[in-house]
Amino acid sequence: MIFSHTFRRFALLTLLAGTAQTSSRAQDVGADTPINLPIPASVRIFPNLAYVEPGGPRQKLDLYIPFPVAAKPVPLIAYFHGGGWQKGSKADGRAFAFRMVAQGYAVACIGYRLSSDAQFPAQLEDCKVAVRWLRDNAVRYRLDPSHFGAVGVSAGGYLAALLGATGSTHLYDSGEHLGQSSNLQAVCEFFGPIDLLKLFEYADEAQTPQADEVAKLLGGDPRVMQEQARAANPITYLEGDAPPYLLVHGTNDTVVPPEQSRLLYDTLAKRRIPVHLHLIHEAGHTGPAFVAPEINAMVDGFFSDALKPTPQSQGLAKAIVTESTARKN
Repeated sequence: MIFSHTFRRFALLTLLAGTAQTSSRAQDVGADTPINLPIPASVRIFPNLAYVEPGGPRQKLDLYIPFPVAAKPVPLIAYFHGGGWQKGSKADGRAFAFRMVAQGYAVACIGYRLSSDAQFPAQLEDCKVAVRWLRDNAVRYRLDPSHFGAVGVSAGGYLAALLGATGSTHLYDSGEHLGQSSNLQAVCEFFGPIDLLKLFEYADEAQTPQADEVAKLLGGDPRVMQEQARAANPITYLEGDAPPYLLVHGTNDTVVPPEQSRLLYDTLAKRRIPVHLHLIHEAGHTGPAFVAPEINAMVDGFFSDALKPTPQSQGLAKAIVTESTARKN
């Protein structure tokens, strides 16, 4: 599955965590169990904020903000968990939230309806209304509504990429807080699928579980439901404006092949939208390579340039591909 059980036991502990302050007990958490990390004194958490009223148990977010409260509004990064659209928890983003709050961001770890409860586009609609809710409550929580970014891993990376691509359309804006925008100013996507039809065909040939995950999300075989598959592809919406993207993928990923990120990179580059694709050789679908110091520094620099620009900022690359190699244990 996208976000395999192995991933749950390792990468959701470490992915984007930064330092090694993580509790070892977090390795054994269940799919919906909050990761048991010590809460830094510099972080205030507002848990289980309902962004839909009345909403389901998954339509909630956890908001992490700097403490004491910042003197001026802070940029926000929305985190979308993975799990093949079938499992996972907003608590999976806690370690990432702690690391980024320490750098002066607010982080919203957003839950969304799973494919067992609703088919696409329900997940995208949830992401959009959550972002609109955050903008509607920006004054209350001291958020800067003009500087919102998103990060996601695997299935969550797909949602982050799709959310960024659909910022200029109101097609999936439904429900509450419609006076606010759901657009983003930056997207960081880790090894997420992009073209679900191509992923289905790859997985069907390789006899891996991703074919079933895609079919469950879309409500059927994407080879038959091609319009649904097209509607679920971020590339479909990249005719208009889009935020800058940072894409990170392992070259040995057999769950979501790196060609998926390359498809998005090629389209963004063609549209002259700033994009940075970083390939990690000898890395698969998650693992310690994605929390190496140089990767964390890359993510930090990307969000700083996009969400906290200064007159001295170098700006974001128009289109660049970089590579590194996973370190041996």
